[in-house]
Amino acid sequence: MRVRDQLIVAVALGAATYFALVRIAEAKCETAAGGGVAPVEPPRREEFEAFQDLRGRIGRMGDPALADRLERLREAREIWVAPNLGPERWAVFVEALSLAKRVFLRREALLDPVAHLYRTPRPDIPRPYQEAHAWLGLAGALRHELAHYDGLRDEAAAYDVELAWYETVRQAAPLARMGNEERRAWDWGLESAVLSARKARETASGASGAPPP
Repeated sequence: MRVRDQLIVAVALGAATYFALVRIAEAKCETAAGGGVAPVEPPRREEFEAFQDLRGRIGRMGDPALADRLERLREAREIWVAPNLGPERWAVFVEALSLAKRVFLRREALLDPVAHLYRTPRPDIPRPYQEAHAWLGLAGALRHELAHYDGLRDEAAAYDVELAWYETVRQAAPLARMGNEERRAWDWGLESAVLSARKARETASGASGAPPP
């Protein structure tokens, strides 16, 4: 076989091996998220519209850059819905073989974050307060998983990123234009999301998630 033909065969075999490894990595990601996963794309209208609604809410929280980045990742087929992801997770980042990276959103959390968060009904908490807590929790969880996507492996450090993000939301100008009752609901939801993240950070690190004095 001529050298040129040998090179062609070698390139073809290399490409085939690479794509086979990519598919194996993708399968590992899908299995880690519970299987039955799918990318967030227009043909899946319910999930796609819910995702765009979430992006709009994040923009109104005062972080349009995060909303835009989520859309870019969705367009790159790196945001997926996971119907079988456990109820303890809003979302999860999975990487396999350094070839496949995915952020998986629990399907129920995306479609109905209040139902995901309040699995036991809480009639003592007004619905607007529950909604504020749920939407902030979902957005904060995505910020957390993006920290992992960007290479941060330590779970406590990712919670620090999430907690810092809540602080940027607290300072966001759009919130200052809310009515009194809406602002009270939002403040309560924000404090609840922060408390949840701090408790989770303590579990992850064994140290308090409260900022230093």
